[in-house]
Amino acid sequence: MNANRFDREHVRRCVLALAGGALLLATPAAIAQGSDDQYDVTIRMEIAGMPMGMPPMTQRLCVRKGANDSDYVPQRENCRVSDAVRAGARLTFKMTCTGANAMSGTGDFVFSATGYEGQLRLRGKMEGQEMDMTQHVAGRRTGGCTAK
Repeated sequence: MNANRFDREHVRRCVLALAGGALLLATPAAIAQGSDDQYDVTIRMEIAGMPMGMPPMTQRLCVRKGANDSDYVPQRENCRVSDAVRAGARLTFKMTCTGANAMSGTGDFVFSATGYEGQLRLRGKMEGQEMDMTQHVAGRRTGGCTAK
């Protein structure tokens, strides 16, 4: 298969892998009240060479007050956030994922009083095919919660 062209079956497998938790946020303990911050986080993925767009995915995220900035970054198993630098409202970081769908990339988020938004750019392989992916991330603070 040409690395720049994706057939429908390959797209279906990638969507299932991603929706199954490969690049989704870690499941939070989202409770309407509490001393921590609850966010509704929407991730919209763009994959180079994919002929159709993927629908955005939304998850609830409960972030502990005073948490590390990396707690705002979409996670997947076997991934590690490194070189996280916060300068004012801007967070930049690197991400490296190992295993069957190894990827690496960079992220850039900007925080505001009501949430944050930014991008995570990843390059690697998904099911043996070279892949360039951009995740557009938007987190909107929706209230309080109690983090685990």
